[in-house]
Amino acid sequence: MGSPAVPADEPAIPVLSLPSDGVSGRERVRQWRDILSVFFDAEPTGAEDDTEDCGSGFTGSMTTYHLGSLLMARIDGPPVTLRRTSATIARSAAEHCLIQVYLDGGCTGTAGERAFAMRAGDVGVLDFARPLAVETTAFSALTLVIPRAALISPIKAPEILHGLVLPAASAVGTLLNDHIRSLHAQLPGLSVKAAAAVAGGAIGVIAAGIGSALDARGPIDEPQGALLDRITGFIDRKLDAADLGTDLICDAFGLSRSTLYRLFEPLGGVAKHVRDRRLARALLDLAAPQPDRPRIADIAYHWGFGSETAFSRAFRAAYGMAPGEARDTAERMRQSAPKDDGAAERVLERWMRSLTPDGLPR
Repeated sequence: MGSPAVPADEPAIPVLSLPSDGVSGRERVRQWRDILSVFFDAEPTGAEDDTEDCGSGFTGSMTTYHLGSLLMARIDGPPVTLRRTSATIARSAAEHCLIQVYLDGGCTGTAGERAFAMRAGDVGVLDFARPLAVETTAFSALTLVIPRAALISPIKAPEILHGLVLPAASAVGTLLNDHIRSLHAQLPGLSVKAAAAVAGGAIGVIAAGIGSALDARGPIDEPQGALLDRITGFIDRKLDAADLGTDLICDAFGLSRSTLYRLFEPLGGVAKHVRDRRLARALLDLAAPQPDRPRIADIAYHWGFGSETAFSRAFRAAYGMAPGEARDTAERMRQSAPKDDGAAERVLERWMRSLTPDGLPR
């Protein structure tokens, strides 16, 4: 059965394609690097040769759809190295998650400190706010980019998502694999209005599936998990509060310290969770363009650090660079980046930044 036709009075879903034909040699490799640079530092295996024949055998294509609250892409390519380093994270300052299904091929890599491997049919989850290093085979994959806030709301331990793999043979892996493939098959026939509705349902299905898989693995039972979800949401809303800490949380939820500590054991402790979330927000502030960007000391105090020195130490431990380096990296990349001239990578970056949890434009 084909995709339904878009009603004549409704606009079709936006689509962006990087074809595999019409361009050869180094230019094709450059295009591939450029469009993937929105997500990763990418280097096709064997593409380091600087001759005219470099990339002469290279094939790669990418077709991306904008559904309002998520992006979905079909990517086909050769073996490639993909990385998100501290510099990449600082440059993009993205709070998104990536959900991926390999149709053919696979990958091995490290997500933070977690080693993982994916084969065809597996469903993987990556957090763009954390480091990543991946080596792929020749592959075809379906990829979804979802705002982190939209995905993690029903998930009880979102900090352990990075590098999570749901095997194709598992019940949840099969369910999500089928759902993602079915969604992709329908995209060419969707209107903008229909796509927004479908995207919201897709995020719900994906989040519920991931959450159920984590429930089956983790030590948190359902009542505790629901409570942890409410507390992490409370923490995110109070991140800039000077009194955010154990006492405030315990008072707000009527908990003892020991109960709170047990709840946050899977996340490395309540203090670590609060610090990590504050550092993630601080990174977004550091990456803001001038003149809106505040001073480093102001960022440190705003996000609850007692001194600029303490903030710098924690930031370096989390991201492998000083706050000033992250700020300068973001500014340098912004200054050196070409203007939004409609090139595929600029369009894709604009799309990613436009994603909203409810699918409405902003």
